[in-house]
This record gives sequence, structure tokens and C-alpha cells, in this order.
Amino acid sequence: MKKETMAIDRPDLRRRAEEALLEKTATSPAPGEEPQKLLQELQVHQIELEMQNEELLYARNEMEAALERYSDLYDFAPVGYATLDERGIIRSINLTAAGLLGMERSQLIGRRFGLFVGSSSILSFIGEAMASPGKITCEMTLRESSEKPRIIRVEALACTAALECQVAIIDITERKRIQEEIRQLNAKLERRAYELEIANEDLEAFNYTVSHDLRSPLTIINGYCQMVQRLCGSRLDEECRGFLQEIEQGIKRMNGLIGTLLNFSSLTRSELRPESVDLSEMAKKVALELGKEQPERRVTFSIAPGVRVQGDPKLLRVVLENLFGNAWKYTGQMEDAVIEFGVTEAAGRNLYFVRDNGPGFDSAHADLLFKAFQRLPGGEEVKGFGVGLATVQRIVQLHGGRTWAEGELGKGATFFFTLG
Repeated sequence: MKKETMAIDRPDLRRRAEEALLEKTATSPAPGEEPQKLLQELQVHQIELEMQNEELLYARNEMEAALERYSDLYDFAPVGYATLDERGIIRSINLTAAGLLGMERSQLIGRRFGLFVGSSSILSFIGEAMASPGKITCEMTLRESSEKPRIIRVEALACTAALECQVAIIDITERKRIQEEIRQLNAKLERRAYELEIANEDLEAFNYTVSHDLRSPLTIINGYCQMVQRLCGSRLDEECRGFLQEIEQGIKRMNGLIGTLLNFSSLTRSELRPESVDLSEMAKKVALELGKEQPERRVTFSIAPGVRVQGDPKLLRVVLENLFGNAWKYTGQMEDAVIEFGVTEAAGRNLYFVRDNGPGFDSAHADLLFKAFQRLPGGEEVKGFGVGLATVQRIVQLHGGRTWAEGELGKGATFFFTLG
């Protein structure tokens, strides 16, 4: 609120100045000095008094403005402030603190602060504050009708000369809620870590079972099949020899599946050893090896040059082997197959891809592509266990990236992945 500007009247100063001039004129008049000169001196003194009056007025207005600013800062501070005496009675309080306590400021003056907090130790807290040379702090709960009352932090500093203490009242309800959420999340993470540890132990036991308890019987069966063929092969008819060959093929397939399971499960425990990797050169080597396996096939490889990334070279080699191998298998019936490796950019990130001109896939079944042991409808004639793309996804996730595929029936397929 602006104060009304008023002149400061100092009649005592003016009267004393006039009396001094009259006395000087009456007692020691100077020869030939005219009254006009004395009048001028009186006017000069009057001007000086008026200037002093204006200076005092300006200083008062400045003090009142400063006091008003201080009052606003005090009342509307983000922290509640109050003055309590040694009995815990509120002597002064700002508007912020009054809002926290839920009453008008005029109704709070003279009341005990303990009436508004759910703590019976408020007097001992004030006594400790009065006896302490520094600031002390405690947390209290406001008495409210709400099911979730607010929590405040009270910081007290004694003013021993006046037997009072200044307190700051801070609403920490939201902070406590966030801290509780963080505590619960940490507890969930700890439980999750424990569950993962148990799962890893179970996986280790599973791997041991697969590698020993399953492979050992297969080895025995395969040995007996070879023994029967060697000892009794000449006495068996063509049908029986065919049965033995089917058994041997089944054993080989089972051993391959066991190896695939072990390799896939081991990826969950793989430790990344990142370094600079030339994916273009790696892709060329993978393509060359595929060509050597089936030299009769006509496949054109298009590999973008100079594609370098940061990653684990061994694991990234597995990614390219699976993606190129997948494209190689599904273009097996194409007379002029094309397999392309390259990189594009979207939203400031590099997207690496392997594209083929094979039969493609129905986008409605795209969610099955990266699931282990899942095969797309119509892909039964293609050899494999359905683990290759799931392996790609696991490795890419270990690198902090993601994988997805785009394609249409009869128009080929493109498999994308990011790294980090």
C-alpha cells in the first residue's frame, strides 16, 4: 500500500531560527546594515529548513516502502515462518504458515502451536531449540480431517534475548510421497534382482541338464544304431535300414536343437566387450561363407561400404550371420536372389538393415518373428529351429537397441536394428 506523501512541519526549528536572527538584529546591529539583508538571511535559513524537511520526507517514504517490501516477502514467502515463545504460543506468523495451519492469521496469534501438529513433544522440541546454540529440525504431521494429512519439517532457531524462537515450517508431503515411491521401487528392484539371480541359477541347472542328461542318452542311442548297422546291416531289409537312418537323423536334429538352446540361453549372461567394428567388412565375410556352402546358387549381395559401429564384434557377427542366413534360406527358391545390407537414418539415429527380395511375410504375423521357436505360417519347409531372429533381438537389446521387421507377401522383407 502506498503511503500518502505529507510535508514535515518543524515549527520549532523555524521559530528558533527567527528568534536567533531577531536577537542578532536587536543586540548587535551592524552600522549601515539594512533590514532587507537580515530578511534575506532569514529566507536562506527557511530554504535550508525546507530542504531538510524534504530529505526527511524522502527518507521516511523509503523506509516505509522497504518495510512494505519486507512485509510482502515475509507474508508470501514459499516457506512458512512463525515466532513462538517458550510455551509454544504463536506470537507472529506469516500468511504462508497460516495457510498451512488452515486458519486466519488473526485467529492464530496467541494460540499454542501444539494444537495444530500431531506431536506431543512440541514443548520439548521448543525447549531444546531454546537451549541449542544453532538450528534444530524435526518432522511433524499436521492435525487435519483429511485421510492423508500433510507432513511438515519444522526448523527452529532460538532468540534467547527475547525468550522466543523463530521457526520455519516447510510442507514436505509431496517430497515424502516421492521418497516412499522410490523406496518401494527400490524394494521391487531388489526383489526383481533376487528373482533374476534365482532364474539364472535355474538356467545354469537347466543348461547342465540339457548338455549332460539329454545328450548322454542321445549318444547311447546313436551308438547302438551304428552297432546294429555294423553287425546286422546285411540281414536287415531296406525298410529297417531306413528306420535306422531316420533315428540317426533325429539324433542329429536333437543335438542341433540342444546346441541352439545352449547358445541362446548363454546370451543372457554375455558380457559386452565393445570396440569399433566394421560391419561392412563383417557382412562381406558372412556373405562369402554362405556362397561357399551353396556355390550353385545365384545370389547378388549388395553391401554398403564404410559402416562402422561400437559393439561386441563376436555378438555382432552372430547378428549378421542370423540375418543373412535368414535371408539366404527364404530366397532359396529365387532364381535371382538379392540380399542387401545398409544403413539409413531416422530421427537422428542410424538404422541398420538386411533386405531380401524373397517371399516376404504377412504383417499380421510380424509379432511372431522375434519369438523363440515360433515359425511363420507357410515357413515350415524352411530348415531351422526358429531361434535365429530371437537371438538377434537378444543381442541387439544387450547393445541398448531394438529390432523390427517390415514386409509384404511377395515383396520381400527388411529387418532393421539399432545399436545404443
